[in-house]
Amino acid sequence: MTQIEETEKRLKANPKDQKLLNELILNQKRRENLELGKRANQLKYIKQSHFENANKPGRWLSRRLRKKKEATYINRIKVGAEYFTSEEDIKKQFKEFYSQLYENDQIKKDKINIYLGKSKLQKISEEDREALNKEISEKEIQKAIRKLDANKAPGPDGFSAIYYKTFEKELTPHLQKIMNSIREQQQMPKSWKEAQISVIHKDGTDSEDIRNYRPISLLNVDYKIFTSILAERLKNFLKNWIKDDQVGFLPNRHLKDNVRIILDLIEYYNINVGKEVLFLTIDAEKAFDRVNWDFFKLLIKELDIGYYFQNAIEAIYQDQTAKISINQQDTEKIRIRKGTRQGCPLSPLIFIMSLEILLNNIRENKDLKGTKIQGTSYKVRAYADDIVCIIEDPEKNSKKWFEVITEYGDVAGLRINTTKTKALPKNIVKEKQDQIANQLGIQITSKIKYLGINITAKNSQLLKNNYETNWKKIKKDLENWKTQKLSLLGRIAAVKMNILPRMLFLFQCLPILRSNKSFIDWKSDLSRFIWQGKKPRIKMKSLTDDKRRGGLAMPDLKMYYEANNLIWIKDWILLKNRKLLNLEGWDLSSGWHSYLWYEKTKKEKSFNNHFLRSSLIKTWSKYKLRMYNRTPRWLSPLEASQRRLLGWTDWPRYGEIIKKERQEHELLSQQEIKDKYSNITWLQYWQLKEFFNKDKSHGFMDKENKWDKVWISDNRTLSKIYKYLNEWNTETEIVKNCMTKWAKNIGRSILMAEWEDCWNRKIKFTYAYSMKENWWKMFYRWHFTPNKLGSINKNNSTKCWKCGETEGTYHHMWWTCRIAKEFWIKIHEYTQKILGKKLPKLPEIFLLNISRIQAGSNDEKILTFLSTAARIVFARYWRQSKGPTIEEWLIKVAEIKNMDRLTYLLAKQQGRPRKETDWNKVESFLNRKKIL
Repeated sequence: MTQIEETEKRLKANPKDQKLLNELILNQKRRENLELGKRANQLKYIKQSHFENANKPGRWLSRRLRKKKEATYINRIKVGAEYFTSEEDIKKQFKEFYSQLYENDQIKKDKINIYLGKSKLQKISEEDREALNKEISEKEIQKAIRKLDANKAPGPDGFSAIYYKTFEKELTPHLQKIMNSIREQQQMPKSWKEAQISVIHKDGTDSEDIRNYRPISLLNVDYKIFTSILAERLKNFLKNWIKDDQVGFLPNRHLKDNVRIILDLIEYYNINVGKEVLFLTIDAEKAFDRVNWDFFKLLIKELDIGYYFQNAIEAIYQDQTAKISINQQDTEKIRIRKGTRQGCPLSPLIFIMSLEILLNNIRENKDLKGTKIQGTSYKVRAYADDIVCIIEDPEKNSKKWFEVITEYGDVAGLRINTTKTKALPKNIVKEKQDQIANQLGIQITSKIKYLGINITAKNSQLLKNNYETNWKKIKKDLENWKTQKLSLLGRIAAVKMNILPRMLFLFQCLPILRSNKSFIDWKSDLSRFIWQGKKPRIKMKSLTDDKRRGGLAMPDLKMYYEANNLIWIKDWILLKNRKLLNLEGWDLSSGWHSYLWYEKTKKEKSFNNHFLRSSLIKTWSKYKLRMYNRTPRWLSPLEASQRRLLGWTDWPRYGEIIKKERQEHELLSQQEIKDKYSNITWLQYWQLKEFFNKDKSHGFMDKENKWDKVWISDNRTLSKIYKYLNEWNTETEIVKNCMTKWAKNIGRSILMAEWEDCWNRKIKFTYAYSMKENWWKMFYRWHFTPNKLGSINKNNSTKCWKCGETEGTYHHMWWTCRIAKEFWIKIHEYTQKILGKKLPKLPEIFLLNISRIQAGSNDEKILTFLSTAARIVFARYWRQSKGPTIEEWLIKVAEIKNMDRLTYLLAKQQGRPRKETDWNKVESFLNRKKIL
């Protein structure tokens, strides 16, 4: 550009200088060529992104499915009753709003210390203190770097996660030195205290109201590596220190646990109609942004958490600054004096640690009346700042609850938003409801939204208020997606990544579906979407079968629902969660194992009067005998018969009290059992013996089976259960109809191992879903043929569209047709030349990728690409009288080669190494043919 400008100036001074004019024209041409090259490069990368990501679950598909939202540009903002429209005014208002929000509340430390001193705090153990304060190791840093999301935006310094992944080895020693220095000296790099705040509009709120934006802090990656290490350490301490009614951000705690308790309480109050209860959902205004720094710093000090960890927290939470990004422009820096930055790995843990003081005070306060069943109290449940209080006799008690919450807020920064705080009454007359609402200044409603679930006064209303409303939105989305040009695999991926999570959330929280009607309707709607309103070409069971068995892994919603039900039943088997089981079975006369194994539900009809239990036991009964054809080892006959009478926490199970001798199962002696369970008396041993003799007739499981392992594992439980249920539900599809037809066409049996090699290994040769889909369509004999269309409509000719001589069957159209033969002869010839080896011209090689070439070799991979390219170009001429040219095939091969190589290089650059394909043989051949 500088050369052009200089030449233009000189030409103005000498307009008749032909040499200068020619030089200017030449430079302008060079600039045009550079710009064209740049655009071509951009197009190449766009094409590569489409090659790798089109129609597969991920960001590409997510963007296609997302509704077109309004631009993130903020052109008008409201503060109070006043509106602002100019960019400078909008920036100024956001700066002032967040400056005020993050200003110190001036809460006196003495007041905090007095409050903490009154709280009954569980002290830290020496072991936990040591784990929190030990020196940060290189291994911890490397682990944190590897967990970084390469797609996340960098912080203010511009260094991305990819940078740290790429130079992990070189950077780790320097990071270790800095991090341990912070622990020792309480001094942190200035850049780690800086953030860039992006404001995200909260869905469903007025976008002009300045209060309806969520501040997300973009932080430097090296800072996030440091805080993620601290967070991992803190999490290991908090998982024991924080009680189980806070389920947010801790391992093996789930949102569904809170919903389950609330639904069980509603069932309890359905029977106990004389008791009044209020389910109060607290809306904490800007909860994370209002956390008082002094509160959690003094809390850490009070717990005596340790010198080095305390130093790190002190260093992080002082002198913080941020710029707010509005319409891609930054405001001036503001000072941060309170709040935990949303985007920091430590933020949620600091929040729930602080909130635990309130939750613990509620638990310990005898004046706050919640539900009490068999000596167990149910007062409060929380998922981070989503809090629900269970207030019994609310007319007398609810004001006390507000006083306790307000007292905590005065020292910790929590502020109740009474306009959004709502309560669901149960067994309370309208007059009393109005009195409570006026007393507290809150809304009393017929339903409350807690953790995304619409909770109603009767569980029978949950279906209408959750499943039906959710599916209406899904149906609308399915209708809108019709305009998207998605392939078959793309539509299946849309169901998997968009619809399944939305339904899974309900399945996990609401096991209330008793009939098949909803599942039938949903299946019909999804089938209509997958097949675009046309007749299905693949059986639903084949679609939902596992890819490892030749299916397309389309989610089966009913099976996911049943799998989630079995996860709930897991608690009935393990008997560990006493607080839950006491509530869920408060009215049962026998132990849980009696209903699971001894079919006590047939005698005790009240079991099925419970809305949740009746649905859960129905799923269990469906699969019980498939899981266990003999008496399971987890069964405890004493729990089944004497749960109420004995009330033990640890029950003897068959797996521990029987042995096998001379091919016969025998009960251990009384002394042997007493050595394991000291509270066993002669009477209980006699009862055990009686049960053992009855159960012996059914036989016992000799060892743990796969289901026993599922119950005791917390790792990928849902996917394991779904996998096992899917195997049972698709067992008739092990040998699919298309497999038989292919064997008949080829003239030999295709071994299951050959098919499995295609499904599980060869299909992974390419990243491109378009190439994978081509193989799946071949396998399932997707393409309509004259023969097929003729059987549908007798007016259609069944003759081949190309040669017009023979019946147009699937095999003929692809392989034996005269025109198809000519094409495949040429493909066979060129393939041998490219690979430099002899190959038989067999349909299984070129149509199904089944070959005898050495497994895992580069030649096998290239052959797969060459065959796939040939099928893709041939399919373009499917209903035409002519076939493709060899040049078209070679061009497609070149395109695949270029995209495969570019994908490999990009993956390597982004720290996602993949095995490289050697394209030298192909390139050499294409060069000779002048395709490159």
